[in-house]
Order: sequence, then C-alpha cells, then structure tokens
Amino acid sequence: MHSDQPDDVYWINQRGQYDCLTSARRMDIIDLLAHVGEKSVREIAALLGAKPSSLYHHIELLLGVGLIEVSGTRAINRRQEKLYKAPSAALKYGLALDDPKALEIYGKIVAAQARQSARDFKRGLESDAIVGDGPAKNVWIFRLVGAPDAATMEKINLHIEAIAKLFWGSTGQDNPLVVMSAIVAPVAGRNDGP
Repeated sequence: MHSDQPDDVYWINQRGQYDCLTSARRMDIIDLLAHVGEKSVREIAALLGAKPSSLYHHIELLLGVGLIEVSGTRAINRRQEKLYKAPSAALKYGLALDDPKALEIYGKIVAAQARQSARDFKRGLESDAIVGDGPAKNVWIFRLVGAPDAATMEKINLHIEAIAKLFWGSTGQDNPLVVMSAIVAPVAGRNDGP
C-alpha cells in the first residue's frame, strides 16, 4: 500500500495517535518538531508563542502515543532539560477509509486542522515575514471545486505529494515557517454524472 513512499515517512496508524491529534495545539507541536528538529519545551513554547507550563500536558500525551520522543538532554543554567523530536519530518495518516471508525476519527482531525488553519492564517497576516505577491508569495487563500476525472485526480494527487515533499525537504532550514493545510473530499449528495 505504501511502497512508493520514501523510507523516512512515519505512518500514523494507532487509534491513540489519532485521538491525540484531535487537538490543534498537539498538531502544532508535532508539526513544529517535524520541521525544526529537537527542541526543549521552553524552545517549543517560544516558537509557538505559548507558556511552557501550558505545553507539558500535550507533550506527555504525544510521548505516550509515540508521536514525539525524547531525543536527549542538555544543561541550561545547571539544570537538565529534555529535548524532544518528531519520529520523522514526513508524517502521514495511515488509517484506511474502510475502517469503521475512520470517518469519525478523520472528521475530528479535520475539525482540529481547520481551527488551527484559521489561527495560522490570522497569525500569518500579522507576520513581518508575509510575502503577498510575486514568485516568493507565502500567503494564499482559495477553495476549489471541480469534477476531475480519474486521470486528472491522479495528477492532482501527484502534485499534492510533490508539494508535501517540498515542505519536508525544507526541514531545518532557517527561513520563516510557512504552513499549508489541505483537505480534499468528494462533495456529498452530488450525482456522479452531469
């Protein structure tokens, strides 16, 4: 099923992992660690604009389901602080849609992702790093509706995979962070034909 994927993709497959990702804050933490590599809670909080004390509960839950791991420790002011990292820069959902719980689980994740996307967009508009025009434009908003045939849908999926690989390939670079959310679904209640 996943044989065409790079070896470093971490497949999210466990029910507890999905339950954990129904929180926009936990999505934020794992996405950040997947991009920047190992960080302490203090550093994660600074990057997210949060208080460290507000993250410990989320960190423990992510650790408990294997979505992040302790990667080491370091001394800061003669105190040891733990460092955390994501299991890979490339994370993908692996729950098959024919699983009886898939629609419920993915529905909750999509709702959390949509909430987080709205927050990300608002913060992005307030950012000094915003580029609104030209080839380096880093802010977009659009909703597309179409009726692609199977061959066109295959091309769309290949392009989405290519975009994901570009994002994963930027891991660790010291450029302004950019977030992109994508949700693709058939429109319910629409006839298959014209």
